[in-house]
Amino acid sequence: ESRTNTQTLETMNTETVAERRRKVLVGELPPHFLRLAVPVQQVAEPEVVQPRLVSFVPPNTRGRLSVTILEANLVKNYGLVRMDPYCRVRVGNVAFDTNVAANAGRSPTWNRTLNAYLPMNVESIYIQIFDEKAFGPDEVIAWAHVMLPLPIFNGDNLDEYFQLSGQQGEGKEGMIHLHFSFAPIDLPLQPEVQPEPEAAPVPLPVEITEEDTKEIQEMFPTVDKEVIKCILEERRGDKEAAVSAILEMTAAAETPTA
Repeated sequence: ESRTNTQTLETMNTETVAERRRKVLVGELPPHFLRLAVPVQQVAEPEVVQPRLVSFVPPNTRGRLSVTILEANLVKNYGLVRMDPYCRVRVGNVAFDTNVAANAGRSPTWNRTLNAYLPMNVESIYIQIFDEKAFGPDEVIAWAHVMLPLPIFNGDNLDEYFQLSGQQGEGKEGMIHLHFSFAPIDLPLQPEVQPEPEAAPVPLPVEITEEDTKEIQEMFPTVDKEVIKCILEERRGDKEAAVSAILEMTAAAETPTA
C-alpha cells in the first residue's frame, strides 16, 4: 500500500512539473522579457559659438594701400633659358611677393593685387623683379623706386607704367605696369604705453662681405660704397633693412627745402 501511495505522489509531481514547463514554454516572449528599463535622457545640442572677427590696424597707419602688379616688359632675357620672373614689393618695412610667371621670359604677367597698411611719412614703394633659380639664389634682374601718385590720396585710382632699372642702366631695363588705389583709415586715439626698460644684449660683430656691398651698390650707384657698408653694419647685415634705410635717406635728400 505504501508503495502504491509513493508511485501516486511521483506521478502527481511529474505531471505537475510537466504542466508547469508546458505553461512556461508555450507562447511568445513579451518584448520586455529580460530587458532593463533605461530612462532616456535628452542630450542638449552643443551651442554654436560664432567667432568674433577682430581687425587690428597697426599704429601710425595712414590708410590701406592697394597695389596691383599687372605685368612687365623687360628689355633682356638673362640666361640661356627663358626666365621665371616674380616681383617683390616693399611697403615700409613689409615685403610682398607675387606668384612666379614660369617660363615668361621678358614678358611676365602676374595680375596680383597686394593690400598693405601704409605707414605715416611713407611716400614711395620699392619694387624688385627676380628670376627664380632652380639651383642657387634667385637673381635680381630689375628694380624701381616708385613714388606714390598724389591723386590716389584724393580717392582716384591710377593705372600707369613705370620705368625699371638694372644692368642696362637707370630706367633702361624696361617698364612695369601698376594699378594703385588708397583708402584712408580713421584710428581712435590710444593712450601711450611706456615700455619697461630692458637690458639690451650685447650684439655680436657682423661680417659684411664685398659681395653684399656690391649687390646694394648696383641698386644705388649714386650712394658711396662706404656709406652702404656702414648702413649694412648698422642693420647687422640685413639687406632688406639696409635698402629701406637707403631709400629713406635718398628720398630725404631729393625733397626740396623751403
